[in-house]
Amino acid sequence: MISLFIDTSMANVSISVVKDNKILSLIEKDIPNMHSAYATKYVKDALDTANIDANDVDNIMVVNGPGSFTGVRIGVTIAKTYGYLIKKDITPISSLKSLAISSNYNDMVMSIIPANKSSYYVGIYDKDYNVIYDECFMKKEDILVLCDKYNPYIVGLDQSIIGKYKINKQNLDILKIVNYYMDKEKVNSHKIVPNYLKLPQALEGKND
Repeated sequence: MISLFIDTSMANVSISVVKDNKILSLIEKDIPNMHSAYATKYVKDALDTANIDANDVDNIMVVNGPGSFTGVRIGVTIAKTYGYLIKKDITPISSLKSLAISSNYNDMVMSIIPANKSSYYVGIYDKDYNVIYDECFMKKEDILVLCDKYNPYIVGLDQSIIGKYKINKQNLDILKIVNYYMDKEKVNSHKIVPNYLKLPQALEGKND
């Protein structure tokens, strides 16, 4: 079983080919604001490095958000195009849940990703990665209320502090993510959409 994993939702792009629980290739690059220039090439490079023909991919898995508006859109577009060409459905992956899955903490986990200077994308999951608190866009003060209520282990893209709570830097464990999503629902390539959780800044306020 061959899976292609695509994550362009953040500045750090991750593209990987996984076969039978083994990573055949992995490309991780920090390319802020350059996704459109390099992401498609990295997909080809990952397939070439793994010596996998594009048509032999069984599963296309793409992180469809939340995260960078442009990055999410590019990743989903690549997955849609590829899925259409090889006639495969696509598995959408949550960027927030992928952080929780990557942690080795065997209890309640909160994933947090900065959205702007004062707001974040947040999700809370139990030890089996079931959703405890729906993924949402949230202000810092509201996150602290959730932290007081649930006292979760918090993971994020970088190690930092929010209020009195520590955010633990979490790198993606692609094998764990791919294995978790292997039997999850797939979406027709025409129907997969980005999960922005909020409007891009240029559009905020126009629908009020």
